[in-house]
Amino acid sequence: MDKRELNLVVESITGRQELVFPMRRLICAGWVGRNKKALQIHIDELGQHGVPPPTRTPIYLNFSPYLATTSDAIDVISGESSGEVEYVILKEGDRTYIGVGSDQTDRGFEKFSIPASKQMYAKIMAPVVWPYQEIKEHWDQIVIRSWTTGEGKRMLYQEDALASIMDAEALLEQLPKDEGLPIDGLVLFSGTITLKGGLVYGERFDFEMEDPVLDRKITHGYHVRVLPQHL
Repeated sequence: MDKRELNLVVESITGRQELVFPMRRLICAGWVGRNKKALQIHIDELGQHGVPPPTRTPIYLNFSPYLATTSDAIDVISGESSGEVEYVILKEGDRTYIGVGSDQTDRGFEKFSIPASKQMYAKIMAPVVWPYQEIKEHWDQIVIRSWTTGEGKRMLYQEDALASIMDAEALLEQLPKDEGLPIDGLVLFSGTITLKGGLVYGERFDFEMEDPVLDRKITHGYHVRVLPQHL
């Protein structure tokens, strides 16, 4: 698979340090809700848009590593694309970091192929990560949220504690093995939380992860430009 580096900053209780992360594998997980009723709600939400239900939960989709970026702007080819906030696992050797990101997806194409609809667009990360060991003991109290902006109007799109979805250790434990793909240099997007309402398409997506115990946040956002097509 492709290999690239992510230039990040590790924010820890002892200070900040630059991190050049050698990414060798990119995975997006899905259908990760701990509450089966809430998980079914999310499946039904996408089903209303023609997205087929999964045959297993959670799912793990492998993508080209070059899709991962800390950019603050992306290009898409359709007005029917949207982001979704997720925590992000970065693993290299015995080092594990946790960040926050957005899995931008083409919703119009998702009904035909979920992997293809996600491979089409960038996976945006905030450029700051936390050491996993610093949040392990209060993991369920971490909160992720997102906002979408459409026609100049900003609205809260998602908000929930990580207690609502599978934790990092569970996701790594259930990761399919023996595929001949590396584990070191792994970037794994966790799968998302439920929406406040239905799918919303907009020109900007903002997201954050809040640690109420250590009183800190990671925030990031990006503009979405729809490229004109002349067919």
